Amino acid sequence: MNIANVTAKFAAFSGVDGDELFRQSALIDSAVNYIERRAKTENPTSEQTDRLELLSAAYAYKLYDFCNDADITSFTAGDVSISSPGGGKGGGEKLWQEMLRANADLISGDEFIFGRM
Repeated sequence: MNIANVTAKFAAFSGVDGDELFRQSALIDSAVNYIERRAKTENPTSEQTDRLELLSAAYAYKLYDFCNDADITSFTAGDVSISSPGGGKGGGEKLWQEMLRANADLISGDEFIFGRM
């Protein structure tokens, strides 16, 4: 994936630019790594790469939106619980869920599987 393409798409989603965009580079890198780890193919076509970049940007926007949510009303540390008036479905989360559904053929699910110990 091309990090510059992901960054440009993230900027379009979030409206972030300039110095703030530079400050979000670690978040964007993390999103790219997350999507690359979940990708079902090791050698994606050009079209698949474009879609993976879009997924990475959407995931970065989800994280950015969550971290900048000023409406969080409560937080619990034991069995982590975060509440906000909107039910936790900000624009970033909604975009991510839409993109995830539309590109389910490219990445593995969020399931957590316990292996044998």
